[in-house]
Amino acid sequence: MPFDYVSEVVKLAAVANPCEQPQDKDWEALEAELGLVFPSDYKALVTCLGSGELGSGFYLSNPCSSSEYVRLSRECLIMHREPIVDLEIELGFPLYPSVDGNVLIGSIDRQDFYLQPDSSGKRLKTLIWLDIDLEKVRPLQYTVSQFIHDVYLGTIPQAWAEELRRYIWRDGNAAFFTSRRGSNPSD
Repeated sequence: MPFDYVSEVVKLAAVANPCEQPQDKDWEALEAELGLVFPSDYKALVTCLGSGELGSGFYLSNPCSSSEYVRLSRECLIMHREPIVDLEIELGFPLYPSVDGNVLIGSIDRQDFYLQPDSSGKRLKTLIWLDIDLEKVRPLQYTVSQFIHDVYLGTIPQAWAEELRRYIWRDGNAAFFTSRRGSNPSD
């Protein structure tokens, strides 16, 4: 039986009163609007956690967020793309709504996380990390919940993962997850 990373992350989060939890109808509307299918792992995680932040400012995009900075919608994805369109061209890293464009699903400061469409161009599959400052794209071989789980527990042996863990959870001084309505990364 495969390990249930969504349940493990939800246990770590220990959310008592989740805010802005999307329902199936919200995901269905989003997928119809974008013409893309999100991984069930990602949808389940955001549905359980709702809006809030992992550690100190790592936000997952949510179709029900009251903040335009965290809301997952066609309009917000286009708004996100505008200031980094030059990076899209420079790195050959297409962003939604470009053909085969990557979809922003989370961020902390200038570290963005995307889901890349599979070869059909319809199913979002591969998790991608874009370091905007270093202009570096790193494909990750994890589901979203597995990535969060393994970075937090320090089970990814690469140095970048340990640096990211310390950065997100401030060397263990930040709560694993804080539920927060209308989370806004620019606050």
